[in-house]
Amino acid sequence: MGDKFQLIHDVSPGTTGWTVKVVVAEKFSPKVAQRSPTKYQNLTLMDSEGSTVQATLYGQNITAFQDELLLGKTYLISNALVKETNAEYKAKSGEIQWTISGRTRIRRVEENNSNLLISTYSFTDFEDLPKYMDSNVDISVIGMIIDIKPRRIIQTRFGKECQVQDLVLVNKRFDTVLLTMWETFVDNECKYICQNLRKKLILIGKHLKVTSFNGLSISTKADSSFFIDGEFELVEEFKSWGHTNSEIIDNMISEKHYLTSTPSKLSSKLSVPTAEKDFTEIKNIQGLKTAKQFFWIKGKASVKVLNQTYWYMSCNNCNKISSENYGDIYPCVFCKCTDAKAIPRAKVYMQLTDPTGYINATAIGNPAEYFLQSNAEILMNQTLIPTAASMRLSMDEDEIFYVKAMTQELSTDCKFEILFIVNPSQIAGDKNTGKAPVEHIGEPIKFLEPTTKRSLFHSDTDDAQSSKKKRDKSTIEITKKNQ
Repeated sequence: MGDKFQLIHDVSPGTTGWTVKVVVAEKFSPKVAQRSPTKYQNLTLMDSEGSTVQATLYGQNITAFQDELLLGKTYLISNALVKETNAEYKAKSGEIQWTISGRTRIRRVEENNSNLLISTYSFTDFEDLPKYMDSNVDISVIGMIIDIKPRRIIQTRFGKECQVQDLVLVNKRFDTVLLTMWETFVDNECKYICQNLRKKLILIGKHLKVTSFNGLSISTKADSSFFIDGEFELVEEFKSWGHTNSEIIDNMISEKHYLTSTPSKLSSKLSVPTAEKDFTEIKNIQGLKTAKQFFWIKGKASVKVLNQTYWYMSCNNCNKISSENYGDIYPCVFCKCTDAKAIPRAKVYMQLTDPTGYINATAIGNPAEYFLQSNAEILMNQTLIPTAASMRLSMDEDEIFYVKAMTQELSTDCKFEILFIVNPSQIAGDKNTGKAPVEHIGEPIKFLEPTTKRSLFHSDTDDAQSSKKKRDKSTIEITKKNQ
């Protein structure tokens, strides 16, 4: 980038006559300030030595400079307002901050500084994602976008509606992972991706986090940033790999196994604790008041209330409850998907115990199916109170549970959801083979064929009123799925 211009650290409040050559390393979506209606947009600028500074645009300057400061491009900048960062933001934004306005002089330089830019990234391998699950640690990833799920609306625990959209990324080992894009990323990046999905775009993402949602997935944060098909050698190498393996990738896209409810292959690489001291004793979380915490617990689970509904009808897009009949296509009132499909989802309310005490917990989806040793379609057609002969109701040996504490209505105490169930014997086997721990999903089980189609509000009277045509059609559909 040359050395005849000042570097970022040469410029401080009061410095005059300076010009710095920088590359736009990150460009964040515009936001509204928390304490005022002012709109602002942050950028990260980098000089030839890799030093960075946060630059901010306010109000109408955001629109005025939207075509001037492009991600990954190089510019000569002078006469920006330089000031010290407020004390509360210094840890994140640095000591000095630039404000870009109409007085700032900006000139584009035709240089390719992509190698400098990419050298600042430390990519996390997909196989290593479980190490950072629910830790809020910043990670960076690179992957090929092979699919994008429909946009959906979710409600936060504070009642705010947010739009989200899931991308499917694949790496060079054909591992896949979901990347959930939130809010402005849906309007900007996802819109572009939808229009160019067939090109198999290469995404580079920074400031992301790993969550236990959907087994294991990546999610954006407020300061996430992306390069999509950026002009980097690394991207060209990835595209060449994609071209060489196009037949395999196209087959993955066609079969869409990554969109089923089965946990991803990455979920099988959970960093499960093995030392007793690393497990949380249940007595320490009884009456817990602070939500959004995660715990590894070693113990047993059992069903204490037999007369419960072991499934619910759900939207296939957002998993929210539905009043529709199995297989019906309908507009979901929760995620706003216009062609949602009603499907059953397993759910069980049970008691989790260890030598120190017990808690009540809920398992939904795959953990519920594994515990019950059944599946949602079979559970939907269960007409009698279950017995040990029809499903598993208790565990004989200790297993390992990954549990999330959540807030609940009308109580200050947290409720608990089981996100993963891991078999200790599998961990022991993995230690002997040198492989990572594997989530235990259970051996294949033979079930009775389901015979009727049911809604969430099923009753014997409903069955009597159902038409023979509907029953016959449902029997055929469900039987085919179980073959």
